[in-house]
Amino acid sequence: MNKLNLSFDDVLAAKERLSPYLTPTPLRNYPSLDKIIGNNIHAYIKHENHLPTNSFKYRNGISAVTALSPEERIKGVVAATLGNHGQGVALAATLLGIQSKICVPIGNNSDKNAAIINFGGTLIEKGKDYDEAVEVAKDLMLNLGMTMIHSVNNLNVIAGAATLTLELIEQLPDIDALVLCVGGGTHAAGAITVIQAINPKIKIYGVQAEGAPANHDAWHAKKPIPGDKTDTFADGVRTRNIYEMTYQTLQDGLSDFITVSDLETAHALRLYLEHTHNLVEGAGAIGLAGLLKLKNILAGKKVGLVLTGSNIDQATLKKVLTNEFV
Repeated sequence: MNKLNLSFDDVLAAKERLSPYLTPTPLRNYPSLDKIIGNNIHAYIKHENHLPTNSFKYRNGISAVTALSPEERIKGVVAATLGNHGQGVALAATLLGIQSKICVPIGNNSDKNAAIINFGGTLIEKGKDYDEAVEVAKDLMLNLGMTMIHSVNNLNVIAGAATLTLELIEQLPDIDALVLCVGGGTHAAGAITVIQAINPKIKIYGVQAEGAPANHDAWHAKKPIPGDKTDTFADGVRTRNIYEMTYQTLQDGLSDFITVSDLETAHALRLYLEHTHNLVEGAGAIGLAGLLKLKNILAGKKVGLVLTGSNIDQATLKKVLTNEFV
């Protein structure tokens, strides 16, 4: 697979394109959460849940849509999603007066489907999972001449994701490490690009759901081996594939890559609720779940976490709060 051809200048250009549409999200430390984590670790939480779609993928959508040519804007955009990417693309397209068609699998989260529609996207439900929804989106791209904004394999999408790490480093230059949730890998690959340009001494650790471990398994095998399962309540990371634009960057840039169970993710989600009073979706809690497993090697460090999103449905939240993930 090809190495990601993303430069730091690309990230700076994305930051400039995003500037009319968002302000930097807060970076906060919660002493009571630090006590729970232990080992004299100071965790700094980047609140991407405060963005307009309640997810960092708003950055990805805005970055990709604002980079379109006038001709591409006329024909519109298409995307495949389980929720957050589609919301980001739909809102970005609406803000710029562009039509968008958002493909989701049959049985997708109804709350996220409704949000896509409310943000102005035309919802298309087809396919059994995310990866089949991607194929539906590709067909629309070919048949209608629309531009496809892939949730991972799009340079401007990854540049948008990278802007959150750039903000984080500007807010706390002496951070020691980042512990980041990985699904398709846009967030982590973008972070690696920024860290290598600004301060390569900062270590980056990847965390993936053990029920959807394709990138994790490929990282440890040192070869691209797509997974065959997506068994996790964290729907934001429910993919069975690895991706061309992020695979090699993750291989080269992560200090370690671990997985966490749904039980561990649910525990981290409850900790966020209790100690930050912020709503969190499963993917948003995976980084904290990973830090709790990595706390011995990160003792005494300043560690950045990203609360990537808060788009959790009520039924799933109820299961988390009543300890049903066992």
